[in-house]
Amino acid sequence: MKKLFILKIGFVFLCFQWGEQVFAQVAFYFESFRQVKIQVTFRDSSYQAVLDESGVGTIQVPALLSPGYAVLYGPRSINYFYLIPGGKQSMNKYADGRLEFDGDGKTINEYLNGRFLNTLNLNYDQSESAFLEEWEQLPDRLQSHLDSLPLPESFKPLERKRLYYQACNMLQAYPLHRARKLKTNEYSPQENYYRQVEKAMREDEEAYELWEYRQTFKSYIRSLAEKFTENEPLEQLRYALHYIQDSVRDSRLADYLVHTFMYGHVRNFGAKDVEEFLPVYKEKVNNLSRKAEFDEIYQKFSRLAKGKKAPDFRFSDINGKQVALSGLSGKYVYIDVWATWCAPCCRELPLLQQLEERYREKPIHFVGISIDDDEAAWKRKVKTDNLGGVQLYAGKNPTFRSDYQISLIPRFILIDPEGKIVDVKMSRPSEPKTVALLDSLFQ
Repeated sequence: MKKLFILKIGFVFLCFQWGEQVFAQVAFYFESFRQVKIQVTFRDSSYQAVLDESGVGTIQVPALLSPGYAVLYGPRSINYFYLIPGGKQSMNKYADGRLEFDGDGKTINEYLNGRFLNTLNLNYDQSESAFLEEWEQLPDRLQSHLDSLPLPESFKPLERKRLYYQACNMLQAYPLHRARKLKTNEYSPQENYYRQVEKAMREDEEAYELWEYRQTFKSYIRSLAEKFTENEPLEQLRYALHYIQDSVRDSRLADYLVHTFMYGHVRNFGAKDVEEFLPVYKEKVNNLSRKAEFDEIYQKFSRLAKGKKAPDFRFSDINGKQVALSGLSGKYVYIDVWATWCAPCCRELPLLQQLEERYREKPIHFVGISIDDDEAAWKRKVKTDNLGGVQLYAGKNPTFRSDYQISLIPRFILIDPEGKIVDVKMSRPSEPKTVALLDSLFQ
């Protein structure tokens, strides 16, 4: 009886009207999880829910949307499935990992989550020529498998396109996997590889909704930017945008790509020198939600541009003494935002100590700001590693993270003696240009 009950509540559509919009209510069941968040992305929108005490969560999706691919994120897994608004479907995940579907789209979702696609792989350990020979057989192999299955004919045309672009993404993954095999930081393929990738790139406006389609063009353009420019983020952004302007004809794809590259650059490197590319963004991006998203992050980082007044902060040191940024004026301030659980952060600490020693007689403060949840763990690390400089504890302070747009760590920031920003995305101690820049300050 328990299983029957679960299947009835697992993934059921209940339609209701709110104003002029009709919604479908979708319910999920997870046997092993309670009070955790799940998220479904569908048609460029995200829908969130929290599982209740019985493991059930519901989301609301506009019922008039056409069927398509959706992604379920969480708990502790990602599942691809075919969403049919207005239909009746069930989806249940059990403690042993089993995933069951029923109702509309049952065979499609069993196929999407079946063994064949979940174990699909190529031999990335082989030579480049052997890999390309194997890859050339992959698209036909995928199409033949699709044809052998009793799936709805209405589903197959778009799935053929998805499988093709999935194969393209697997092709573009070769340099990364090959580098890992050779235990090197990067691998530069031969020209024959690039010719094969170029040949595989096919624009198809009907495939725009597919993540695989958008991803394969993003990866392709990024690989070209890395190949034809120096390892300089701004130059790579310039190359990517020029390529999109000159070569991408699918307007929705161009909209997505320009936004993705520019938003990603600002998020990772700040707004410095991005102004020259704003006309390209204005020309190519028409999606209102993307424009609002980009404008928000651009404005925030513009307030952190070189020469702007750095947002003040005040945190406790290991002895409980309050230390404010404004109290450190008169010297440069090199800030390291880190946490004890962050392995890349901890790898930088010995190199940061070397910088402290190198500039011991210079007018510069080295300030570590921990965002650990566990203050005791931070104190142990400071004492065990005998960390120097000024060590402060910010914890979960949301204002500091928002003021400095901190989403990833380690994060380094350089502020001048007047409290103005030199670089809100300063290089790491491990990067040679850090010493070169700091040396130039004291010449």
